[in-house]
Amino acid sequence: MPLLFPRDDAIDVRHRYKPDIIKGDMDSIRTEVLDFYTNLGTKVVDESHDQDTTDLRKCVAYVRDLAPNLDKSNLCILVAGALGGRFDHEAGNINVLYRFSTIRIILLSDDCLIYLLPRTHHHEIHIQSSVEGPHCGLIPIGMTSVSTTTTGLQWDLTNTEMRFGDMVSTSNLVQGEKITVQSSSDLLWTISIKM
Repeated sequence: MPLLFPRDDAIDVRHRYKPDIIKGDMDSIRTEVLDFYTNLGTKVVDESHDQDTTDLRKCVAYVRDLAPNLDKSNLCILVAGALGGRFDHEAGNINVLYRFSTIRIILLSDDCLIYLLPRTHHHEIHIQSSVEGPHCGLIPIGMTSVSTTTTGLQWDLTNTEMRFGDMVSTSNLVQGEKITVQSSSDLLWTISIKM
């Protein structure tokens, strides 16, 4: 919390930004944290019986199902603390991006963000250079991108094939305020952030 709210007292922040619900298998939440939020009125849903899905997947499904008739095209879920820990957890979080590919989910760490660029769209990424960049990457996961074309990067791709074990676009740099991406497969977009 000091990074997100450097001038605010941590307790004040916790009171102002109290979660409506804590949902998961409860295996990693500290008792004092759970008690703190329970005493503030946060609803707790213990799903320790379900060990086949991650806590993030449970929570994204909850948000998706909260208003089933609502148009989800403008829904964006920001997941703080999703990166920078155990790699198996990070891989599970990335898997959630693919599982819910019709919902915009942004995984956030202290130094970067990641989200999925579905192959079904031509993407325009508007860079906020005061908080994003310049380092970025486009990474195919699970399948080859037979053709990826970009604009706005230092090393643009033109109908480039990308796959693990061969070419992937890492350590690239944004060159302007708008990046475009068109690909034959889903790609992960990652960009450094400035805090």
